[in-house]
Amino acid sequence: MRKSRLIWWTMLGLNVALVAPLRAQRGDRKGHVMNPPPTRWHIPRAPVVSPRDAPGGFSLEEGFRVELVASDPMIHDPVALAFDGNGRIWLAEMRGYMPDIDGKKEGETFGRISVLEDSDNDGAVDKRTVFIEKVNLPRAVSLTDHDHKLLFADNKSLYEVEIIIGGDGQITAGKPEIVAEDYASGGNPEHKSNGLLHGLDNWIYSAASDLRFRKIQGKWISKKTERRGQWGIDQDDYGRIVTNTNSNFVTVEELPPNITVRNPDYIFHQSVTSRMKDQKVWPSRINPGVNRGYMKGTLDENGYLLVPTAASGLAVYRGDQFPHQYYGNLFLNEPAGNLVKRAVMTGQANGFREVKSATKGKEFFTSTDERCRIVNCYTAPDGTLYLVDFYRGILQHAAYMTSFLRAQVEERKLQIPVGLGRIWRVVYQGDKKPGPTPRMEDESTVALVAHLTHPNGWWRNTAQRLIVERGADAAAIGALNKLAVSSENPLGRIHAIWTLEGLNALQPATIEACLKSDQPHVTAETIRASEYLAETSENDAVLKLIASRIQDKNLFVRRQLASSLGLFGEKALDVLVDLMHQDPDDPLLPDLVMSGISGEEMSLFQRLPDENPLRSLLVETVVRRGQSPEISTLMGLVKTPADFRALGKALAASRRTNDVLALLTKIGGDRVPHNIFQAAVAGMMGARKDKKFKPMPIKEQHPLLANPEAKKLTALFTVGTGRELVYLKSDADKRQFQFGELHYQRICLPCHQIHGKGQQFLAPPIVASEWVMGPRKRLIALAMDGAQGPIQVLGRTYKAPDIQPVMPGLRSNPELNDEQLAAILTYVRNAWGNGATPVSVEEVERYRSTTKLRAPYSPEELLKIK
Repeated sequence: MRKSRLIWWTMLGLNVALVAPLRAQRGDRKGHVMNPPPTRWHIPRAPVVSPRDAPGGFSLEEGFRVELVASDPMIHDPVALAFDGNGRIWLAEMRGYMPDIDGKKEGETFGRISVLEDSDNDGAVDKRTVFIEKVNLPRAVSLTDHDHKLLFADNKSLYEVEIIIGGDGQITAGKPEIVAEDYASGGNPEHKSNGLLHGLDNWIYSAASDLRFRKIQGKWISKKTERRGQWGIDQDDYGRIVTNTNSNFVTVEELPPNITVRNPDYIFHQSVTSRMKDQKVWPSRINPGVNRGYMKGTLDENGYLLVPTAASGLAVYRGDQFPHQYYGNLFLNEPAGNLVKRAVMTGQANGFREVKSATKGKEFFTSTDERCRIVNCYTAPDGTLYLVDFYRGILQHAAYMTSFLRAQVEERKLQIPVGLGRIWRVVYQGDKKPGPTPRMEDESTVALVAHLTHPNGWWRNTAQRLIVERGADAAAIGALNKLAVSSENPLGRIHAIWTLEGLNALQPATIEACLKSDQPHVTAETIRASEYLAETSENDAVLKLIASRIQDKNLFVRRQLASSLGLFGEKALDVLVDLMHQDPDDPLLPDLVMSGISGEEMSLFQRLPDENPLRSLLVETVVRRGQSPEISTLMGLVKTPADFRALGKALAASRRTNDVLALLTKIGGDRVPHNIFQAAVAGMMGARKDKKFKPMPIKEQHPLLANPEAKKLTALFTVGTGRELVYLKSDADKRQFQFGELHYQRICLPCHQIHGKGQQFLAPPIVASEWVMGPRKRLIALAMDGAQGPIQVLGRTYKAPDIQPVMPGLRSNPELNDEQLAAILTYVRNAWGNGATPVSVEEVERYRSTTKLRAPYSPEELLKIK
């Protein structure tokens, strides 16, 4: 399902289809000789292996076995599943993905959503119901409305559909209704939103997306969250999310979701994620069938994969059938290497986790069958681990297939057949057998409360979801409060707390009792769940309760306090000041404080001691918000050299010309201490060092610049009309810009983001990029025929795995015509503070007619284009 090497530069997005004779060359690089594999490599054939015989090619860690749950012809091209409260499997079958080597009929071959049932509880499916047919590349499924409705995503949108179960047990679908029209629109199937994970906090999260969803009073709402991952998403016991990208097995988030994006005017300074440093893999089959198999560092001298190139759906194992030491382990899929890696996470003193492969020289699961493609995995209701096997020869999308890979596909006839697929479950061969099939849909809400202490995380999550979706029940709320306050099971208490939050039934009395817990995560999650009361009449009471814990020595509790207190408004600021004073050495605390005080920065600034380092962050944030009256007030409050340095840098970096001139006047007075003067000048010049900086237009130089010590500040300005140079001069230019914004969001946003700063592991920034702001013909060439890295952007060299190594060109992309491409280029040259001349349709057409299709450019080749 993943390609071997995805896009790094994706200036304008991802090709979906090309003219058939050209496809084989689309991923090729000029100057790269794609010699066939050495003759000494023994590359076995790759025939279709029957589901019955497939386990003969599997290798697992000692003590485990693999059992077949379902297979073709019952299922076809499975990519994602969800279990409902009665253990039924709701399966997304992505029929239509690469139906041939050129992907010709990808838009015409439809997938479906099916329901799989195991009526005799033997672990094997014995009944299949087709729920919805004719779905274009279905990619995600999730249950909602206490299993009365299904959420699912196709290749563009997110839908909700009623589940109708007749008296005979027959399942049929109502009419789908759109929840989010553009949930997965634009770009390539490998980069579209997916996952639909029900988070601990009662929101639904997706990979390759910056939106989260929640149904409140019968209506779906969405809010911003961190953009994360590519294919696959899961969470740990405390709701911290894990995702990946194709060349990075896992990104472990060390904070609960949403904290880093709550304050729109603040940018976190500290890293808040962990990943594996050593990502070496040990497949059991030679792996020449990857699109960069000819490149050094992809395969070893014997043709075996060295590092992930197609990492996909992953799981935090939270089941109860494996031995206890496996609980909380990561299971990471690499379908290009026909393997599943197990990794362990070990807590460290700084609150972060070290992530390491659990074994060396051998993986948890491997297959000698080249068609075995594990693209997703899940903790199952029975406590085992389910593996979704896409089972197919072609994994790489047509847009990125190299000549090298095409030859491998054709040599072993991997393009046929299609429409196969399997689901396996991994079982530990010990005394504990797989658990029973759940019957939660048939249980009372009070009975569901007992499952919140279940040793299997799937049961806890599902019980919480069902209780919240059923709505308030007096008896259940009583049972939840009792569980939250008095249970000896800390995970049960956490789920009870969040279930009460989901029901809008978490009260101060329960919060007070839970805050007395000797379990740090119970305390931390109580504080986090109580945030929803910050905007209610309970604000004062809850603030008093959580503020009572500022003496707590536990790192998780203190960090949660730092991020939550600011949400309770100005009266919480004094508590935050005390918290910062008590714990000045935690480098993450300033970021966490800033995340929760949006709109209260000025009030906090006035409460802080003069030398508190948080003052500089507050100055940056106020200036970034850009409200002139607030900035004027701030200018009257700054006192220390550090204040002035931060103010000077922030104003100059934001190119607030009038405010910079006002600051020059302020520091030019006779009574201004020299150290203040020097600090302000140093701050402004610090902004000048940023390669993205553009001089500010003024009519005449400020008198202070005649001062020899301030003369260097002249580099901050351009003397002339005093007006910004406008590149979009006509109404036609402005319309083209708006048209380009629309298509940028459709094609480019997955990699370069709404802000143009790029996505880690995928693409570098295009804000102020010399490749964007340079000659128009160079940018057109880059967009039309692609580029290959490493590449330098704004003084930093970007290369894999920090970004993807190749940007395929867009010349033959049927989703994009020349008018749209010219508009996108015009947009990126004039968005986010960029400023450059528009790109005309004629220029794009001229390049197309005068330059033949070619392999992606190297940076050196692009620089020769003027």
